[in-house]
Amino acid sequence: VLALAQDPAAPLLERVKFAGIMGMLYDEFSMKRIGGLRRRIEKKQIRISSDGLTPKQELELSRRELRLQIDILCKLVEELRSALADAGIPILNYDELNDEQRDHVRHYFRKSVQLILTPLAVDVGHPFPFISNLGLNLGIEIKGSRERKGHFVRIKIPLNRPRWIEAPGGGFVPLEQVIGNNLDLMFSPKTKMKCYQFRVTRGAKDNPRDRIPVTDEEPELLPGSIIGMVTAELTARKYAGVVRLQVSEDMPEKMRDWLTRQLDVDPEDVLVWKSLMNMTDLVKFQPDGYPELRDPVHKPVNHPRLKQMNTKDSSAIFKEIRRGDFLVHLPYHNFNSSILRMLKSAAVDPDVLAIKISIYRTSSQSPVIQALIEAARRGKQVAVFVEITARFDEAPNIA
Repeated sequence: VLALAQDPAAPLLERVKFAGIMGMLYDEFSMKRIGGLRRRIEKKQIRISSDGLTPKQELELSRRELRLQIDILCKLVEELRSALADAGIPILNYDELNDEQRDHVRHYFRKSVQLILTPLAVDVGHPFPFISNLGLNLGIEIKGSRERKGHFVRIKIPLNRPRWIEAPGGGFVPLEQVIGNNLDLMFSPKTKMKCYQFRVTRGAKDNPRDRIPVTDEEPELLPGSIIGMVTAELTARKYAGVVRLQVSEDMPEKMRDWLTRQLDVDPEDVLVWKSLMNMTDLVKFQPDGYPELRDPVHKPVNHPRLKQMNTKDSSAIFKEIRRGDFLVHLPYHNFNSSILRMLKSAAVDPDVLAIKISIYRTSSQSPVIQALIEAARRGKQVAVFVEITARFDEAPNIA
């Protein structure tokens, strides 16, 4: 994926998308791999890996490789930002905005962002707040005075606002910079403050199956208990220990060390970030237009055997199958006119008595799930085999 983001022959917005995917993969690597190795070390599980390494050695090598690749990605993203600027769709820093653009984003902040922000102060009467996994945060240093001691304030960047705020005249500015540069609307005009960014990654906890005792005899488990175990894992994941702390490059070392202690992070897992933080959101950077900067739209074709089929006849696809088997090759053949049509037809066809299907990943809004629900509503037997423990897709699969 990193090679795809680096490929100069690839369309620019596709490269930006792949850079965002790399950010997501590094998040998951930290959650699962780094977190898993740290748990093994804490539990004193010193089993040697197949390549002869102890968990501590694996952790050191994983950290080293992660830092190396993240440095590459940060430099790449800055190169992509320069290319986006050349293409007329820059991701701007706030200090690059002109007066008109600043007035526009300030109005947007006041109207659409300010009221949903909740500053949380840390002082004698207020403990350090819980920092959720993978959320982007502002760490604000409030300068003290002769009457009052300085303190720390945290503001979480809201997830229900667009990350990329469009500015008049072209370009986008990150939401965290819009918030950080308009804090005078939230604090006293006399308040002296400096604003920095940080982000926390929490471990993915255990594989639920690892909790099953290993014995010569098959353990007795309550029917359906794996769902409860996965649900418990999802709840625990929200509050798991911190396995990585990302801080903006301009954050003072004193504040960085203070955050490290507050979050109980190993100093080796503190990363000074030299580009945009939370790169996963680059996947969502999809400005309207610019088809020349994207891959051509993929247009799957209908299978030749399905082109002339009567769409109003629920039994038509089954009649076609009886004529002889045929291969549907996805994604080149149209999914909707083949697989999905078969399921929708099966859901309403009176001659279909049961539907059995295996699903790896899904969601409640999936048209496949909707077809299966319709089939069950009509009294058909519906059996679905789902991979409940698919890593990072457990919640939608259970739902």
